[in-house]
Amino acid sequence: MIHAIVNFFKQRFFSKPMSIEPMSEDHKKYLMQTVSFYRNLAFEDRTKFESRCQSFIANTQFIGHELNVSEHDKLLIASASVILAWGFKRWEYVRVDTVYLVARSFNENSEFGANDSNITGLVGTHHLRGKMILVQSALHQGFSNDNDKRNVAIHEFAHLIDMADGDIDGLPSQLTSQAFALPWFSLIQEKIQRIDSGHSDIRNYGATNNAEFFSVVTEYFFERPKMLKRRHPILYKALESFYKQNHADTLIGTRLRKKGPCPCGSGKRYKRCCMV
Repeated sequence: MIHAIVNFFKQRFFSKPMSIEPMSEDHKKYLMQTVSFYRNLAFEDRTKFESRCQSFIANTQFIGHELNVSEHDKLLIASASVILAWGFKRWEYVRVDTVYLVARSFNENSEFGANDSNITGLVGTHHLRGKMILVQSALHQGFSNDNDKRNVAIHEFAHLIDMADGDIDGLPSQLTSQAFALPWFSLIQEKIQRIDSGHSDIRNYGATNNAEFFSVVTEYFFERPKMLKRRHPILYKALESFYKQNHADTLIGTRLRKKGPCPCGSGKRYKRCCMV
């Protein structure tokens, strides 16, 4: 028995890294159409993004409940992982072992169709650590609308980043060693109070607790960086420092126009290239 367990862990953690296949042109086009973060990268950085997505997909188990998990589903989930850790030297720690994709929202008892079945994403703790559950429609909605400050995959991966030090408390390990840990908590409390009083554009769910606040403002940071910087400059600065990304100043226009140049750099019009 012990020998079998040792062999399992050797295969799981010390096996030779599998070769990662280059991303297909169809998948690159899908990213160009759907993931604005990818679209705004320099051409050379897109290759790195693609490679990281491929690596995530190769090392993650995807299981569908009442549905089949498509390649597009996998690409969007992988993209969320890569986006959050783009500025980190070690991005792999936001991986998960298994992603369960479900057709409908659920409640805390994993019941579908109940009156309180309004959960669209969840990351596991304890014996379910390393597991993520996402509602398929919410996953796609998160990437189809960059203006609503909502992206369930971004939200759940933010929880995983928060959990890296063992606790989901709104204080990721990277912040605990910095002098502004206490100012960070003070800032959270100030912002939550404004949410509760109805004087904030941060969505109400962010006032649930410190952990949900961190995930909600992470969605805001990646979806509407210019707005966050304008309306919440101190909060933006803290998240910019943490994620090591500054999209408010570097983000170019993300709206694609049919007759405009294709952002892939082909020189063709978008409708004649990646839109096809």
